[in-house]
Amino acid sequence: MSLDTDRQGAPEELRLDGILKAYLGVQALKGVSLSVKRGSIHALAGQNGAGKSTLVKIISGAEIPDGGEIYLGGELQKFREPSDAQKAGIHTIYQELSLVPSLSVAENIFLGELPRKGGTVVDWQTMAAEARKALARVGFDLDVRRAVSTFSVAEQQAVELAKALHKDARVLLLDEPTSTLPLPDVARLFTVLRSLAEQGVTLLYISHRMDELYSLCDSVTVLRDGRNAANLSIADSKPTDVVTAMVGKSLEGSIADAALRGERSPRLGAGRGDKVLMSVSDLGEDERVSDVSFDLYEGEVLGISGLIGSGQSELAGLLAGARRKTHGRIRLDDKDVVFHNPRDAIRRGIGLLPQDRKAHGFIPDMGVAGNITLASMPMFSRLSVINRRRENKFALEMVARLGMKVSSIHQPMKTLSGGTQQKGILARWLARSARLLICDEPTRGVDVGAKEDMYELIRDFARAGGTVIISSSEITEAMMCDRVLVMARGKVVAEFDHDSIDPHGHALVSQFA
Repeated sequence: MSLDTDRQGAPEELRLDGILKAYLGVQALKGVSLSVKRGSIHALAGQNGAGKSTLVKIISGAEIPDGGEIYLGGELQKFREPSDAQKAGIHTIYQELSLVPSLSVAENIFLGELPRKGGTVVDWQTMAAEARKALARVGFDLDVRRAVSTFSVAEQQAVELAKALHKDARVLLLDEPTSTLPLPDVARLFTVLRSLAEQGVTLLYISHRMDELYSLCDSVTVLRDGRNAANLSIADSKPTDVVTAMVGKSLEGSIADAALRGERSPRLGAGRGDKVLMSVSDLGEDERVSDVSFDLYEGEVLGISGLIGSGQSELAGLLAGARRKTHGRIRLDDKDVVFHNPRDAIRRGIGLLPQDRKAHGFIPDMGVAGNITLASMPMFSRLSVINRRRENKFALEMVARLGMKVSSIHQPMKTLSGGTQQKGILARWLARSARLLICDEPTRGVDVGAKEDMYELIRDFARAGGTVIISSSEITEAMMCDRVLVMARGKVVAEFDHDSIDPHGHALVSQFA
């Protein structure tokens, strides 16, 4: 029996009626409404730019709505700042945790309200005891005296949850909480969240991952273009129903649709050619990557998969010159090469879509055009003077070709959605005529519609003769490749051809341990 069935008679804990919000004349929310029952796990879904983040900011008190009403436990609320929402019992846990790394677990849980003896001296004993109780509610037993920075991401997330529960959270807003967690930690987090719901805590869960919504949540509100697109019961709907509501059209027959249905994954590449483009022998970087060897064939889409932290991201960095190898060798076109930095790899036709696109993928304040031409400036300059007309013309062509949603080619990259930012980075390597495209977690943090676009672009690149490496912790993504190398503890532990992988990827997962 689902929690949704158990909570049929539960009172309404959170209700939004007709929420409106505009920024500089752009209407971000156009009368959004939702209702969440006490002790339920309610999902909020939608493409990037649909209004999810704005709605979360309003519920958490970080933004003031232009219109509409918020009710908590049937009482009308007026939040002017986050502390107002927190006092009412609404707490938000973001992708980037709001902990102070140098402080202890207990100090983080009691941040801003340290218990004191006689009003002056901190009562460390009481603080430690209460911190342990709060952690016990989320199923963790940590040394509360240790600095929070010494714990794993999953353990730090538990500290965030404990901090919210210590402050009597009635509603928890969780924004992409699994984005940096390996599969075992995701399973443990879900166990914790289900337990909290059973204790009467209400959860609003934001995620792009349909498998998460349908394994964890009771119901889902879908936003599209700042409006309600659908309100669905998980028990009475399918992932494809959510996706159709998100994008406003059916994705039947698409790459994303096949993945959602659990069918045999479509193939991004056309299979490998006869010529070896890159040969890797005993490649490694200290203890992060050890003794990796494989051949990469022209025209192939090669997947490298494993749990987060298994070494696939570090291997992608080594192959793109973003990291320095400590042993082994790389041969390109049957010649030994050494990449001292990404420029060395770029000169040899290798482009990288990095995992952390905001930190390493683009210049945030630079416009779309400048970011697209960043790696190929000689094409658009003479005597070190940039030909802006030529640059702008090319950027406009790329924006149209890749279907980038921008208001102008001069719009700063930092203001674009995650999917559009990825397209901008891909456009840079298309401008450079890259032969090999290395994609490190290419669809992390982007919505289903943007994923579909990225997969089609990768497929087109491969069909035009390009070679692709996809480093991904997402099983469904790895399964789309012509061949998959599975990594664990920094080493390649298995290799699979596309047609030998079962529809649910159990063969891959069995090698992750």
